[in-house]
Amino acid sequence: MDLIDKKKTTKELLKNTGIIAVGQISTKIINFLLLPLYTSILTKEEYGLVDVLSTYTSIIAVIVGLQINAAVFRFLVSCRTDEEKIRKVCSSSFFLETGFCVCYFFLFILLYPFFNMKCKWFLFTHVIAAIYLQFFSGVARGQGNNKLYAFANFISSLVTLISNVLVIAVLRWGVEAMLCSYVLGPAVGGTILLFGSKSMLYIRRSDFSKDILKDILHYALPLVPNELSWSLLHSSDRMIVTSVLSVAANGLIAVASKFSNIYTMVFSVFNTSWTEQVVLHYKDDGGPEYICHMFDRMIAFFGSFAIGIIACIPFIYNILIPNNEYSEAYGLIPFYMIAVFFNAVIGLISAIYAVENETKKAAMTTVVAAVINIGTDILLIGSIDIYAAPISSICGYVVISMWRLIDVNNRHCKIYMKKEKISILLGMLVVTLISYWNDNLFVKLGALVVTFIGALVLNNSILKVFIDILMKRVKQNFI
Repeated sequence: MDLIDKKKTTKELLKNTGIIAVGQISTKIINFLLLPLYTSILTKEEYGLVDVLSTYTSIIAVIVGLQINAAVFRFLVSCRTDEEKIRKVCSSSFFLETGFCVCYFFLFILLYPFFNMKCKWFLFTHVIAAIYLQFFSGVARGQGNNKLYAFANFISSLVTLISNVLVIAVLRWGVEAMLCSYVLGPAVGGTILLFGSKSMLYIRRSDFSKDILKDILHYALPLVPNELSWSLLHSSDRMIVTSVLSVAANGLIAVASKFSNIYTMVFSVFNTSWTEQVVLHYKDDGGPEYICHMFDRMIAFFGSFAIGIIACIPFIYNILIPNNEYSEAYGLIPFYMIAVFFNAVIGLISAIYAVENETKKAAMTTVVAAVINIGTDILLIGSIDIYAAPISSICGYVVISMWRLIDVNNRHCKIYMKKEKISILLGMLVVTLISYWNDNLFVKLGALVVTFIGALVLNNSILKVFIDILMKRVKQNFI
């Protein structure tokens, strides 16, 4: 067992996070900044339709894709120098994935006449494009080729973004053309990954292995109910609101969740790199201690980040969403931010389940939380209307995060956050929430200052690491 090099591992973590961030954050921030364009051209009903169709395709993609991309990543990480096993993993998983996509095609054709919704063709084309991108993303990440992974996903987002603006703002072709953009982006990104990772060299019928296939299915199948439950946690509020209230109400949720999506996007970039580092180094001597150390730091960072976004919203909401038709979405944002913070806690813990191949254990907790989320949503929507959506999400995420934290502490390693840091975060949150609905500008500015100071206090050690890395880069380039 190797002794973990904490400094080297942290640098690898930050380096990979930076590489992946370049590929994902830039275009998604631009997409976020285009909210004024989307909300000024599309009605609540149109924006809600795009969102609910995307919601359905994300759920279908989980079922059809079987989470094979996650299994490919997990197995390739541990056999990067074994060419024969790489070919067997890639070939077996590719033919399995292709088989399920073909089955979905025939099932979709069979059920097509029974779908009662607009633009139902999107339910097939976007699912296939998404699975295509996800599969070859798993191959690239498994190979350790994070630069290719980042570049392909950057191009995917960029193509979607540019074509969206073109068809909506310039050509005025409407919602159907916008949905075509959502298909085109992943198709282009997946093709870049296909050729960039040289996957075709590893995919051969002769390398198809039943034994490898069994291992892949053993790992991936428990992830399906887990990921499906995740999708329901993310999406059930939209489906219930659309069914009980209206598509227009879902449009409000779609706008409100755009702000929390920025947070989720930043965390997912970090979590992609974090999961890889945990898988590679958890078994090293000192690995669990290092994970606990980083868990404490990352909870402080992402907690500060969530509260900071809430504190900034009052100053930017009317600029980004000038259309008064979406004004009701303002009150939903803090609740969604709290929900996605607990989602981040779950992500940090879940990497340990990936190391131990405990996908069944992860699935059990997620299924229970999804049931709680849906039940809470149905129970509350009649009394508190659209606010039932984010509150039910908070309930679901809190259940999973606490369950997994207790489970990992009991069976694997001790991970926790220092009490004084928790107290500071709670204080920052209370001050920010009080100011959020206050009309006094100075109260809002005061909350922003308190949040900034609190974030500096909580994250001074992370800032020191970043400053140290930047200073070394400056010396290398100019000395």
